[in-house]
Amino acid sequence: MRPPLRTLGAGLLLAVPLGLAVLGPALAGDATARGLPFAPDGPLGTDFVGRDVLHQVLLGGRSVVLVAVAATLLAYLVGVPVGLLAATTRRRWVDEILMRPLDLVLAVPSLLLLILVAAVARPGPATLVGVVALVALPEIARVTRAAALPLAHGPAMEAMRLHRETWWRRAGGYVGRGVRRVLIADAGVRFVGAVYLVATASFLGVGVAPDAADWAVMVDRNRTGLFLQPWAVVVPAALVVALAVGVNLVADQVLAAHADPAPPPGDRTPPVRGAHPSRRDRRCGPQAPGADRRPPPDGPLLRVRRLTAAAGQRRLVDGVSFDLAAGEILAVVGASGSGKTTTGRALLGETTPGVRLTGGIALAGSAVAAGTPPPAGTVGYVPQQPAAALHPLRRVGAVLGEIARRHPPGRTRRARRQAVADVLDRMALPTDRRFLRRFPHQLSGGQQQRLVIAHALLSRAVLLVADEPTTGQDALTRRDVARELTALARHGMAVVLLSHDLPLVRAVADRVLVLRHGTAVAQGPTAEVLTARDHHDRQEEAPVPPTRGPGTGREAPPLLAVTGLVATHRHGGLRRTVVRGVGATVAAGECLAVVGRSGSGKTTLARCVAGLHPPTGGRVALAGRRLDPHLDRRDRRDLAAVQYVFQDARASFDAYRPVLDQVARAVRRLRGATDAEARRTALRLLDQVGLAEHTVAGTPDRLSGGELHRAALARALAGEPRVLICDEITAGLDGDARERILALLDDLRRRRDLALVVISHDRDVVARLADRIVVLDGGRVVEQGPANALLGAARHPLTRALLPAAPQCRQRDDEERRADPAAATR
Repeated sequence: MRPPLRTLGAGLLLAVPLGLAVLGPALAGDATARGLPFAPDGPLGTDFVGRDVLHQVLLGGRSVVLVAVAATLLAYLVGVPVGLLAATTRRRWVDEILMRPLDLVLAVPSLLLLILVAAVARPGPATLVGVVALVALPEIARVTRAAALPLAHGPAMEAMRLHRETWWRRAGGYVGRGVRRVLIADAGVRFVGAVYLVATASFLGVGVAPDAADWAVMVDRNRTGLFLQPWAVVVPAALVVALAVGVNLVADQVLAAHADPAPPPGDRTPPVRGAHPSRRDRRCGPQAPGADRRPPPDGPLLRVRRLTAAAGQRRLVDGVSFDLAAGEILAVVGASGSGKTTTGRALLGETTPGVRLTGGIALAGSAVAAGTPPPAGTVGYVPQQPAAALHPLRRVGAVLGEIARRHPPGRTRRARRQAVADVLDRMALPTDRRFLRRFPHQLSGGQQQRLVIAHALLSRAVLLVADEPTTGQDALTRRDVARELTALARHGMAVVLLSHDLPLVRAVADRVLVLRHGTAVAQGPTAEVLTARDHHDRQEEAPVPPTRGPGTGREAPPLLAVTGLVATHRHGGLRRTVVRGVGATVAAGECLAVVGRSGSGKTTLARCVAGLHPPTGGRVALAGRRLDPHLDRRDRRDLAAVQYVFQDARASFDAYRPVLDQVARAVRRLRGATDAEARRTALRLLDQVGLAEHTVAGTPDRLSGGELHRAALARALAGEPRVLICDEITAGLDGDARERILALLDDLRRRRDLALVVISHDRDVVARLADRIVVLDGGRVVEQGPANALLGAARHPLTRALLPAAPQCRQRDDEERRADPAAATR
């Protein structure tokens, strides 16, 4: 059914019972004399006591509809705020006080509750509304809390806390808007349940009298005469069904009309179909079962011919063609928005809503098109944002075990456990029970990325599409990823690598496809494409900037001092120490770089300084004055003085409000400015980072990744901070966007005399910005000192591995590449 017809049908279904409920009593008139039970008298006959059925139908809708509507509204008016408060509170005891009494009510069966109320309360509509609302309230609070928890503890909520946003704005404005789709869908089902609960209550004597005019009571009392006078049952039942179906259809239309904003087609992390083996559709995720796998045909495993993706009049991909053989690695490179992700999604049979695919794609002899994914078990997918492929409510070990059980079939439990352990060991992830019992949100970004790759390795697909698999990874993990991609190719798997990481492309790719504005501008062997100087569209690796000198020679007093910092993470009832006695100082105008392997405690250290993660020991001082470890206890001055730029800039913005409004709101909250002053200041800050007003007037989904990073910088500068913490803000950006961000940071810290704390895995970023470097391993400082000293002559082996001397490293890689294309990854 087309959308206009579907909308019309939903409206008619709902309008008929609602119209009868509202206007029926006025149309009914006076009751006629009673006749014989179930007689054919009148248009619809008589009921079980001889009353006219049509008259009863006209009178019987008001009690059902009004009571159900009133009870549902009352339940939502109480349950939603309770659920939001329980989800957004930072104090566990508040959550316990709110939810445990509701759990007790939820444990009592609704029928038993109705019987108890019927025994002690006076029958009537008010009692009926109260008992129906009481039955629904715990479930609504639970649904609201579950839907709100991911938003209540995400980067956007933390950014609002950093900007001293009010609880009502955070919980009602952001989290409430984020869960509204869930609540709208739930409301339709909840209303239908309320209708039937009203009927049950009326039969028990809680609501209307058993012989009163009520649709639900009519169905119950007249069912014995169904074959004598069916209209007495069919008509009220049809009205109740029309009411239920109409409410849910209208809810569906509301959901479709208010779909959540999505990132633009050329710059987004696509949803992973079949990413979780527990979901119904497992057709092309990395966990897909291998029973339907087909052997690779003669010739290329993958054929793409004149692939075109268009959104309206704009072409995102324009006539791209290539072949890929089994055991070959093709790297697709290009600037942000060049069409890399759209091309990768097309290989999965996926498109962004509103994007139309044309052209031909054939994988292992099977055609692939929009809505027609590859055969089950043939494709693995590694998304750019690993959280998109990890089930937030399932433990790491449970998902890995299910993948191993389905792939291949027939393995023993011991063999499956060994396969999981082997894959985790290959990806440098722990294999102990404690790690397997963690949830995805308890892992670092690097660990999440490696876990997604482990999913793909465990599935043994014939084609792997890897979208920026080294984003935010340290040098050692990037080397491990390169080694694994090469090993996969050696074992016959074809790999499509979408990446900005040109050293990785040089090390592993057999061929390179360069995209520019959706068009293939170069294609061929890796060395030939990346070294062709006469091609103006090729993607070149940015030259390594000179390392920073030690400064002016005078020792400036520290502005930020961290002493003996200890931090733990909670895993169930246990606590794990992730930062152990870390100390560091940063002076005004100085940049401190924090480096280390994924999971070494870098982000936790930065979050402790910002107040987002209260430490269990140690001290954080600003200009000699101790900062409160809890963010919510810091005053406006301390909040403005220390600001944090999140790694995932898109997730740190409210998806439903314009970017300009969010930056202006931060100015207002941190500086106490008026609305007009805040808007002018926000425009000035955004202009300083190179963003025009028309660019930031829309919601975050209208901005590219690089633009959002700059907008996040402008928002962090809203309170005129003295310390700015930047967590991997260049991860996943192309060379031009990264260079703009670095130049902007360098200029800002010089002009504003900022103390800059940079967390990065990128050696070039550290060399460009850092005055001092701190190296973490296992939550401890293993080496620290001036940037020149550690970049040129580090003493600790981990520092030398993470921050290799660039010229020697590149010369060695080039020599290994010339000697053996796979040698650079061994």
